[in-house]
Amino acid sequence: MGGRPGMSQFQQIALELPEEIYSEIEHLTEEEKNSFFRNVLQEQIEQRKTSDLENQMKQGYLEMAQINMELCKEFEIAEEEALRTGERLIVSKE
Repeated sequence: MGGRPGMSQFQQIALELPEEIYSEIEHLTEEEKNSFFRNVLQEQIEQRKTSDLENQMKQGYLEMAQINMELCKEFEIAEEEALRTGERLIVSKE
């Protein structure tokens, strides 16, 4: 379908619905049906994007937790050595 410049292009899809679902919307005008389906699809797309983003963030936090754990293990030896050195200094001053 054409349109004025700057306007969104529209694509049509054929959609098969079970009778029990179609009976719920058959009283709507064509424009109301189109608007209804556009809104439902947009909501579902936004929910999926949000869900995908949440999953990506969750995965990122899990990966960072693993990296942080590895860093803590690497510095554990250095911290123990610093603690022993500090204790020796305290003992030697007494």
